[in-house]
Amino acid sequence: MRPLRWAEREGNDMRDEPLTLKGSNVRALPRPNRTWSAGRACAEEGCETRISIYNKAKYCWAHAPVRYYIPRGRKRRPEPEAA
Repeated sequence: MRPLRWAEREGNDMRDEPLTLKGSNVRALPRPNRTWSAGRACAEEGCETRISIYNKAKYCWAHAPVRYYIPRGRKRRPEPEAA
């Protein structure tokens, strides 16, 4: 028995394709997010801000030490010497 086509199934001729379903194999779930202990507070004296279980830091955003970004990228090619 051949598969029905859209035109035959729906009673119109909008599509003339076979009713074949495609799919993919079942894959394993991704790893769960890493978590830290619940109920942690900012380590700054007097700050009561609670830190998320997904945040590794011991300070809240307001008391975190300033860190400067050092951009690293490709090194430039030497300029070609003019002859």
